[in-house]
Amino acid sequence: MMDQLRMLSIHAHPDDESSKGAATTAKYTDNGVHATLVCATGGEEGDILNEAVNTPEVIADLFNVRMAELKAATDIIGYDVVEMLGYRDSGMKNGEANNHPDCFWAAPIEESATRFAAMLRTHRPHIVISYGDPMGG
Repeated sequence: MMDQLRMLSIHAHPDDESSKGAATTAKYTDNGVHATLVCATGGEEGDILNEAVNTPEVIADLFNVRMAELKAATDIIGYDVVEMLGYRDSGMKNGEANNHPDCFWAAPIEESATRFAAMLRTHRPHIVISYGDPMGG
């Protein structure tokens, strides 16, 4: 892997890898670039937009549903590695989920930055893809 070009994308939630940069990542993975996704949270506070699966069972198991969706999406896009930072989804700004002690919003910046820096040291990407603060990321 050391001679292969490497890219790393970081996103807050499962499904961000699909809605923000999937086509770009797929293009590069199709051309042999090794791709790593770092996802900060499990998406536990996400909305269910597909009414066909908006059931009490899915809502109760949303973390595992999101992980299965993430696996399917990253397989299609072509990610080689998926790393989770291990935070709980914070939900919307000023929402009740912001008060959960394990949520990303509540994490000290030094802690989350240290976790992310460890991913950078491990995977040594040539390029990092993310988005700026105006995007809320």
